[in-house]
Amino acid sequence: MEKKYFIGLDVGSNTVGWSVIDENYNLLKYKGQHMWGTRVIDDVKTATARRASRSARRHYERRRERITILQELIGDSVKEVDKNFFSRLNSSFLKNESDDAEFGKKNLYVLFDGKYTDKDYFAEYPTIYHLRKALIFEDRKFDIRQIYLALHH
Repeated sequence: MEKKYFIGLDVGSNTVGWSVIDENYNLLKYKGQHMWGTRVIDDVKTATARRASRSARRHYERRRERITILQELIGDSVKEVDKNFFSRLNSSFLKNESDDAEFGKKNLYVLFDGKYTDKDYFAEYPTIYHLRKALIFEDRKFDIRQIYLALHH
């Protein structure tokens, strides 16, 4: 003979309560245990942190791709002027802060080498924004490396 039963659920934000009763509101048993209980759900972790990491990773990958395309487009022109420009630029983050004249070590040029040096560049353009402004408003021929730096920025 089949016995009718009812399942009651109480679903909250962090818990779920349940019970099984018969038609007379008596709590039923299964294998000697009352059929009722609760489950506590751990705090839900939002996807905000994962989304931020994924977004930063995609942003970085797109930036690297744009720089690669830029180097492919004007790389030959830059190499005609300075064949080691890209290798110096790519390893510029390795420059040690103690590599300075006041410590008795040779001051390494990071961006420019030869007649036009980093000191000349920074004297003329203290920030990249000064260079960008000059490229927009001045009517003269610029070094291709300066154009690359502005486009890279």
